[in-house]
Amino acid sequence: MNNIHTYEDLMVEKQRLKLLLNQRKILLETEFENVKLKLKPLSHILDFTDKITTNDRNNPLISTGIEVGVNFLLKKVFLRNAGWIIKFVLPFVVRNYLSHEVAEHPTWMQKVRQFIRKKIS
Repeated sequence: MNNIHTYEDLMVEKQRLKLLLNQRKILLETEFENVKLKLKPLSHILDFTDKITTNDRNNPLISTGIEVGVNFLLKKVFLRNAGWIIKFVLPFVVRNYLSHEVAEHPTWMQKVRQFIRKKIS
C-alpha cells in the first residue's frame, strides 16, 4: 500500500507488515534448518577429526590408563613388527579416540571391565 490517508489505512498497513514479517521469519527459520541439515555430515566429520586429534583430559586417571594400555597393546603386542611411523601414529589416534569414547559412554568401560574379569577368572 503506497498511500496512507487515514488512521485505518495506517492500521491495515501495520497489520500487513506484521504478517509479512512473520512470513519472512518463518521462511528464514526454515532455510536455516535446511542449512543445518545439509551441514550435519560435515559436523560429524569435524567431530570425529577432533576426537582423533585431541585427547580428553577431563579424567587424568582414565587418560593415563588408556595411554599405558594402548601403548603396551599396540606398540608391543599388535604392532611389534610394524614400521616406526605406524607405531607412532596409530597409538596416538587410538588413544585420543578412546579417551573421548570413555568420557562420552561410561558404560563402555564397564563392559570392558566385565570382559577382563571373565577372562581372568
